[in-house]
Amino acid sequence: MGRFLILFISIFMGIQAFGQDTISKQNAKKYISLKVYKSKFGKVSDSTKIIYRNGDTLVNVPMDFDPFDAKTMVKVRYEPKDSIFLNTYKEVVYNTDIKIDSSAKMRYWKGEIKIFFDKSVPVSHSKELMKFTQTISKDVDSLEISRNFEREKANYLVYYLNRKDNIDYDPRIVGKTGGYYISWNGKSQIYDGKLKINTEKVESEKLQLNLLKYHFFKSLGHFKSSKDLQCESFLSACRNLRTITENDIKILKYHYSYGVCKGQTLKTFSDQTQKMQEILEKDPNAQLFVIHHE
Repeated sequence: MGRFLILFISIFMGIQAFGQDTISKQNAKKYISLKVYKSKFGKVSDSTKIIYRNGDTLVNVPMDFDPFDAKTMVKVRYEPKDSIFLNTYKEVVYNTDIKIDSSAKMRYWKGEIKIFFDKSVPVSHSKELMKFTQTISKDVDSLEISRNFEREKANYLVYYLNRKDNIDYDPRIVGKTGGYYISWNGKSQIYDGKLKINTEKVESEKLQLNLLKYHFFKSLGHFKSSKDLQCESFLSACRNLRTITENDIKILKYHYSYGVCKGQTLKTFSDQTQKMQEILEKDPNAQLFVIHHE
């Protein structure tokens, strides 16, 4: 997927969206957002085709009109979630537990994550991490993770720092025991990552492996912590040995699902999900889609 269009299409016919329970099927009409209409046809010449619903400007189109263009766009049905999940998700992605920054953006990996392990990483640890990546990515849309044995062809470096292996490939990772550093482009797409474990400060192999998985998981979305998740979770605010939980996987799946727009700000995400929820509360059968531009 390339550029993502931050919008949704609201299509309703007959008694579907916006509670139009007085319209018969014979008089059913189809509407799309003004933004989608303009992208297809330009300016609306007939103002009688325009209506306003819940703060949105919609334009009437023929019943057989489909705004989806298979050559340039991918249409995916919107993936609804309840308010409890969405609040936790916003904590993890937008750090809302600490501060509310409406301009904060979602970060995600666009292309395949290709991991290179420095010679400082024990073979057993590299195998353990790759096993972990297979577990978390197998059922997640658009998240591809592989191992690459050529550093110049990789985009994710894992290394350990200690007296024997004292080359610090990324001093920007300032955590006492280690951490990660990721880079993203103007579309909020992560394209490079580095993960460091300082084994001088972490002598326990069990803890080394736990931190390795913990930092890698968080680097998949620049994830923060949530006070609402159980302490066992990688995304909890607790400080202890953690493991992957069902909630962690649910959040990861949602983050990489194409049933939500990518790279959006907190304000856009909140406005969209609220608007979608309002439509679905009025009519659970409303057809809501997210359009992704190639």
